[in-house]
Amino acid sequence: MSNPIISLNHVAFAYNKQPVLRDINLTIQPGEIIGLVGPNGAGKTTLLNLIQGILPHAAGITVFGGQPGNPTAKAATGSMLQGNLKLPRVHVAELISLIGDQYTHPLPTSEVLALTNLTAQANQNVATLSGGQLRRVTFACAIVHQPQLLFLDEPTVGMDAQARQEFWDLISRMRARHVTIIITSHYLEEIQHVADRIAILRQGRFAYVGRWDQLQAAHNGGQISFTTPLPPATFSHLPGVTQVVATADHLTLTSQDTDLTVQALVPFFTDLHHFTATRQSLETIYLDLVKEDDKNEEVSQPTAV
Repeated sequence: MSNPIISLNHVAFAYNKQPVLRDINLTIQPGEIIGLVGPNGAGKTTLLNLIQGILPHAAGITVFGGQPGNPTAKAATGSMLQGNLKLPRVHVAELISLIGDQYTHPLPTSEVLALTNLTAQANQNVATLSGGQLRRVTFACAIVHQPQLLFLDEPTVGMDAQARQEFWDLISRMRARHVTIIITSHYLEEIQHVADRIAILRQGRFAYVGRWDQLQAAHNGGQISFTTPLPPATFSHLPGVTQVVATADHLTLTSQDTDLTVQALVPFFTDLHHFTATRQSLETIYLDLVKEDDKNEEVSQPTAV
């Protein structure tokens, strides 16, 4: 196995003695796409700033074999931050070219424009672009120097559905080039489809690091829908079923264990039509984890006397 791009070993960090990160462990291999998710205040930005060397070095972090922010890491890293550059009187092609000139082996500006679907906006003032176009310009500036490591912070904010799909197609092409990518996004359905591994950060620790299918297998709840002439009460006491919602002859069962409930439905299959079973999404699982944190925090609050 090749050397990891990033290694986090028992990383901890605090602001003014207030812990933000606690015992963070993660190894990221070349070409991996990592989806980093977590509620506001979980420590995502702090962790990314430590990896990039923006914050003072914390023990236990290596990037490209050295400390964060080392020359090799700086030259090989690209970052797409949440904010966009709205420079007056600067054209798109000029901005990309200016960024590229800071590096030794940048891609030709025309190639970057084509790659990010910005050729038509090449001579347009950056300040006049739409939100989605600005995100693509920010991405173009992050990849013009052909980075081996790429940070994407809310990359598709402001993009319409088609632009978002085109963006993730482009990320798939970056994967083919073995670029290592760390993505944070509130569009969790996109994360679950593109990331090789998902890292859920909550209260300064990783609650989960691994593949999406493994996470979903550990949270077996979901919904089962079908049409049937049978009364709703037929299904309300089946194993795993917590709720039955009826609309005319259409039923939706909410289950804590979809596999178990589907097995219990087998004797009724001749009377079930238009059958669908949907497992929990990353967003649903994530929200359940956050609610669990909220409940734990409420329990830990002192009771007034």
